[in-house]
Amino acid sequence: MQNKFKIALISFIAVVFITPVLLTLSLLGGNNDKICKGVYINNVYVGDKTKNEAISLLDAKFNKPLYEKELVLKYNDKEYRINLKDLGVKFNVEKAVEQAYAIAKEGNMLKQVIDRFKLKNNGINIDLELNYDESKIENIIKKISREINKQPKNATINFVNGKFVVKEEECGIKVDESSLISMISESIKGQNLYVDIPVIVEKPKIKAEDLRKIKTKISSFSTKYSSSDINRVGNLKIAAESINGTLIMPGEVFSMNKVLGPRVAAKGYKEAPVIINGTLVPGLAGGICQVTTTVYNAALLANLQILERRPHGLKVAYVPPGRDATISGNSIDLKFKNTTNFPIYIRAWLANSHVNVVFYGANQDPNIKVVVESKVIERIPTTTEYIKDPTLPEGEKIIEAKPIDGVKSVTYRKVYRNGILIKEELISKDYYKPAKGKVRIGTKKVLTQLDKTEEQQNKAEE
Repeated sequence: MQNKFKIALISFIAVVFITPVLLTLSLLGGNNDKICKGVYINNVYVGDKTKNEAISLLDAKFNKPLYEKELVLKYNDKEYRINLKDLGVKFNVEKAVEQAYAIAKEGNMLKQVIDRFKLKNNGINIDLELNYDESKIENIIKKISREINKQPKNATINFVNGKFVVKEEECGIKVDESSLISMISESIKGQNLYVDIPVIVEKPKIKAEDLRKIKTKISSFSTKYSSSDINRVGNLKIAAESINGTLIMPGEVFSMNKVLGPRVAAKGYKEAPVIINGTLVPGLAGGICQVTTTVYNAALLANLQILERRPHGLKVAYVPPGRDATISGNSIDLKFKNTTNFPIYIRAWLANSHVNVVFYGANQDPNIKVVVESKVIERIPTTTEYIKDPTLPEGEKIIEAKPIDGVKSVTYRKVYRNGILIKEELISKDYYKPAKGKVRIGTKKVLTQLDKTEEQQNKAEE
């Protein structure tokens, strides 16, 4: 009986106290499927609404008008209008509604009653978060950049009718993409949809004012060639034309291989004699080392720093030992550095059986003179091999290879001021292999008219 009384008493108390709580909760809103009363999103009242109702209300209020707006990007007289929807711009109403729905629905019933009383009296506002698709913005910016960007153009110089003609440089323009992304982001958030596109001015490396310093010849060199080998002369011409007009800025390194590029038949190069392993053999682009040698000597006389140079395996006919330079593929190169404070312009051409190279630069001290001296310090004699050839008439000789003595040489560069030596520099110590001569000598008997007559008589007597 006593237990039944306790149960009845507890039930009565529960009804007396819990019923008002439930009633209060109901009156304050916040049923399981609705947002509590007193809740605002972006100052729009969403209390006592379901999630879907709140989302529909906020979409209509904020996102629909947003989709009709355009972002305007301006550069000079160009305007780029982009619909915000195409940028993925959108108020995240779903996230805000989820936050609103969760308010005053945590803890026990008493806590919820207290929270909802406070909510009803004070209210709460949730700010909408504005989102956008960064990848879409970046893609649009890249497209705009392709239209606006302009590469800088260096000033140019050409030698025309005996004088230099300089064309002015042009600055380049480049959209500052990282800054523009930040500006668009701030613009969207602040609803100020007009943005001036920021650009970076890119200055060219070569300016006309520097090229105008090129006024005078600072060095020149010529080498003589034989015009009998048409293929070789053609190769010389192609190489000289490739070098002609080359500009070397202060501190820049000249590379013969880089300037000439691949020596291939498609460029017009043909086979002519080349030195390989100390022997003259036919090879594509044979002869271009004479142009290389001519450039090398002009660089020496211009008092430039030689970084890389290789001599031939054998002596060459067009310069003294120690004054030649060879190149091969990409492994053997001629390189020198413009150690002056001004640009150097190279002219190269063929005329009167000579390869001519001239370096031009700024006005020089007329009292300075550069001299290059090479000396043979040892000669290595060679021999000639005589080969009997029964296919040649007796006594006839054919020279297949001329003998070339080997030598050791040393080369110096001397700088004079007013005739007084102020600097002497060892340029190279070189060794050139000897090459044997080769002569074929005929051994075939040649019958004279008398021999023929006697031979006929002997046959008749038989």
